[in-house]
Parts: sequence; structure tokens; C-alpha cells
Amino acid sequence: MNQKEKVIVLLSGGLDSTVCLWLMKEKDFELYTITFNYFKRFKKEIQSCLQIATFAQVKEHKTIDLSFLSEFEDEKYPDSSPLLNTKKLIPPNYISSRNLIYYSIAAWWAEKIGASKIIGGHNKDDIIYFPDTTTEFFSLLTKSINLGNYGSSSHKYQIIIPLHNYTKLNVLEEAIRLDLPINLTWSCQRREDIACGICYSCKSRLESFRQIGKTDPLVYAF
Repeated sequence: MNQKEKVIVLLSGGLDSTVCLWLMKEKDFELYTITFNYFKRFKKEIQSCLQIATFAQVKEHKTIDLSFLSEFEDEKYPDSSPLLNTKKLIPPNYISSRNLIYYSIAAWWAEKIGASKIIGGHNKDDIIYFPDTTTEFFSLLTKSINLGNYGSSSHKYQIIIPLHNYTKLNVLEEAIRLDLPINLTWSCQRREDIACGICYSCKSRLESFRQIGKTDPLVYAF
């Protein structure tokens, strides 16, 4: 009996990463998921990740404590920081070197369990705002991982970003096609008891549902 190829999916609890997980499930890989719990991250998001991973019947789900990492709006920068005078240009949820840290940890786990692929849920819109989501960034990071691990002598590691050319609308359409549990996903950036309906993520999500003429199963405050 042939052993299934192992993949690690970075799971955030939102639609993008959940679609990526279901795409890998559709391809019949052996699934592993990893979630990063950074400073001020909602418990609801962490719970959603666990629920989604359980529903998908992944082989193992890890939650990594990175509580020392905070988003741009939660950080205090010294006068010497190059970020101090560029506040208006940087998204409030930007985390410095986030994906360098996340994918390095995922690569550690991949080498440990013998996974060859690491899957990230970055969409077309992310590339506009976050410099560490570009094709060039991931190409160089993949090369570095393969240069720096003993495991690459037996198989090459790949970082795959399936949604790089997907808009938010495309992601939702794919979520519906895959029949994944949309009700378990969480996108709100302001609340965790009930989605606010007015933050950027909520509005973007609701607009996608409106465009395809369907109703989001989540309940919204506004």
C-alpha cells in the first residue's frame, strides 16, 4: 500500500486557509495543520482552527505560541526604527517578518515528519499590502529551506500558495464548490463573540457573498 504524501497547511481560521486545506484534502494528501497564536489573537480564531482541523480529519494539528509577536498597531517602536515614520503606509495588522517566522517553523515540522509541501493561504489582495507574500519572496524562502535542511537530501521541500491569483470572490466561489464548513470559519478583526460586520475583513467577506447572491452563515452585529 502506497503511503500518502504529507502536507502541512498553515491554518488561520479564515476562508483562505480553509479553502487551501480542502484543496489538499481533495487531492488526498495526508493532512497536517499548524496555527500561530500571536499577541492579542482572538481565542475564537484559535478555536475555529481546531474545529476546522477536526472536521477535516487532519492527522495532527499544532498551535504554536508566538505571544511575543504583535501586529503593527499593537507595537511600540523606538525612534531608531525605520517603521516609525511610515505608519500611514503600513496596514495595522502587519507583523514584521511574519511569514519568514511562520514558514521557518512549518519547515522545522515538515523535516521532522517527512512532509514535502507547505501550503499557505495568501490571496491576490495580500500581495498588494504585504511584502512577504509575493512569489519572489516564497521562491527565495523555498530555496533557503532546501539549502538549510538535511531532509532536502531525500526530497525537496515546496512552499505552495494555491490562491495567489484568487480574489476574495474567487476564494468564496471555491469554498462553495468544495462544500467546506463555512460556518466554522472566522474573519472578523474586531470581535470574537459575534462578527462585527464593519471591519475590513467582514466587509470584504460580506461583499463577496453579496456578489454571488448567497447569505453568509455567520451572524453579524451590523
